[in-house]
Amino acid sequence: MKIFFMWIIEKAFWTAVLGISLSQFIPARSLGADLTFRKMQVGGIERTYYLHLPPVYGESARKLPVLLVLHGGGRGDGDEVARWTGFLEIADREGFIAVYPNGIDARWNDGRIGSSRNGNENAVVDDVGFISVLIDHIVQNFRGDPGRVYVTGLSNGGMMTFRLGCEISEKLAAIAPVIANMPENIYGECRPGKKLPVLVMNGTSDPLVPWEGGAVGYFGERRGRVVSTNRTVEFWRAHNRCSSRSVRWLPDRDRRDNSRVRMSVWGNSDNTCEVVLYRIEGGGHTFPGSDIPNRPLLLGRKNNDIEGPEVIWSFFRKYSM
Repeated sequence: MKIFFMWIIEKAFWTAVLGISLSQFIPARSLGADLTFRKMQVGGIERTYYLHLPPVYGESARKLPVLLVLHGGGRGDGDEVARWTGFLEIADREGFIAVYPNGIDARWNDGRIGSSRNGNENAVVDDVGFISVLIDHIVQNFRGDPGRVYVTGLSNGGMMTFRLGCEISEKLAAIAPVIANMPENIYGECRPGKKLPVLVMNGTSDPLVPWEGGAVGYFGERRGRVVSTNRTVEFWRAHNRCSSRSVRWLPDRDRRDNSRVRMSVWGNSDNTCEVVLYRIEGGGHTFPGSDIPNRPLLLGRKNNDIEGPEVIWSFFRKYSM
């Protein structure tokens, strides 16, 4: 009975955030025929992704920005995060290519030791290599602009985003990890090849990825360790040599969500190194302003004062290499 109960809890948890087939429980965004499932060989392994080309793609031959969105670590893949984040609609309006890669067994090798449910087998998967090859593929075959490639991701996908920023920064114009801190192993080894604008969006009451750092996990499970949000942000501020800081509270547009947003921006005079932290005071393990279902008992409170996807794209569109 205890095993069955824990299975029900875990299923509800992964359903709420990290990706089994959400559409069978709650009506989601219609993906339409313009989100296509594709396969490619990388290092002798079949890898897959979903691709969305905006209407403007067929209207001219110009190169378009590319946004990669990495799903969380659970039991779904890229089409689930496409359903719930809202980047498809933004891509059509703003004219960028949206790419939703799939991790093997719905997980990313973000560098944490012991992050897999069944041990450390995740550590042998070269997800950095996959994403690097995928970027080249989109640039070469779908007119992606190599100077405007951006990556965002949720949870395990957010930690993977940090790893990409550390290891293939030369291919990225900016990154935006969400509900994620830097894995301890990656933090100690991170050597980005250039300055990289970074936006971080974390909740202070996240029950899965602790704001103060430490063990990642839920219901007693431990899946590796991360440093704190403050140390994560300080790493990128120091690396980018940001010299100034501004802080402000954003309007409390939804007082029923019992959370507030404090925005901190580190920069310098030439605006090449910006690091931004959206501190969701009282927020949990969820994406503010998205269509991800609200599960406060499992994941903590969901903030509705900001629209996370819009905030991230507004940040990205300022930067190119």
